[in-house]
Amino acid sequence: MPQGGLEALKTKDPLDILAYQYDIVCNGIELSSGAVRNHDTEIMIKAFEIAGYTKEHIEKKFPALFNAFQYGAPPHAGIAPGVDRMIMLITDEPSIREVIAFPMNSKAQDLLMGAPGEVTDQQLREVHIKVDVKENK
Repeated sequence: MPQGGLEALKTKDPLDILAYQYDIVCNGIELSSGAVRNHDTEIMIKAFEIAGYTKEHIEKKFPALFNAFQYGAPPHAGIAPGVDRMIMLITDEPSIREVIAFPMNSKAQDLLMGAPGEVTDQQLREVHIKVDVKENK
């Protein structure tokens, strides 16, 4: 949610607009991050417009969000505490990898769960993803 609401989006340089966001930091380590979320259709449309999208594109690509906003979403916010980061500080570990419950390696692989895994052509079709494989020669 932009500070200043729709008026800010209409009159300010987008790079000068602040959001309603907040963090909890301890000893330079971010423990939680959160924000007030947009709940206004006009603000959503204007923000997407600034990013280069038309109202028609929003209606087509984000129908659930667009339709939900038509009924009036209440003002809402959230925060996501990083328990693993708190444990890292409590245990005086230099790296979150030492305390995270399900760590990934440097290749973004979860060796315990065997992820990422192979996907089938059917799974790709279900989520409308096309993969273009080009051979290196």
